[in-house]
Amino acid sequence: MKQNDPLPQSQVRQRQQSCTVDKLSENDLKDFHLDNLNFNKQRVSLAVICSQNQQDESLVKYQKAILENIDELKDEAPEVEFFLMEVLFPNKPERSIALDLQFGMKENEKTPFKIKEGEEYHIRLHFKVKNDCVIGLKLYNTTRRHGIKVDSYEEIIGSFAPKKHIQIYDMESQIAPSGFLARGHYKGKLLFADGDGIVHMQFDYYFEISKDW
Repeated sequence: MKQNDPLPQSQVRQRQQSCTVDKLSENDLKDFHLDNLNFNKQRVSLAVICSQNQQDESLVKYQKAILENIDELKDEAPEVEFFLMEVLFPNKPERSIALDLQFGMKENEKTPFKIKEGEEYHIRLHFKVKNDCVIGLKLYNTTRRHGIKVDSYEEIIGSFAPKKHIQIYDMESQIAPSGFLARGHYKGKLLFADGDGIVHMQFDYYFEISKDW
């Protein structure tokens, strides 16, 4: 990975507004509490680490056992491609919502998804890791109503090796707020960043807290 070009802008990175934390706006850094997260310019890719251990046959065998596509590793920054975000309701599975994170987010702005007040829900992510292992991937969320920040949280998703197939992660369950004051339309923003300071995706989403379905 060249230091003067740490994050080559593939089509996936462009679509997902991928960047390094030092490229984020000052407002985003404060909103998501990323002030202390720095881009690691000295990171060593897994491809380089593996190439340095070719003489150790047992280690090479172990690496191939845990990395299904070790031969496809690249000396580049990891790329996490997000495909789908589901909003699942355990008590009302028929109300589940699927948001296309590749090309369908404009529809969400036109038609915000609905959550009944006091309802339990959780988010399921569908993604694929490419090039290298992603270390310490975290989700950062902030929610606004009438332009005022009303909630924020972060969740550790974990570390993932590159795989040929799509991987799935279920976030922790949440309870939608309830009461007259909680009902209405909201705008949220999700941001996914790893421990090396790479922002893999960021996007706005829209939803409504309602009294009934």
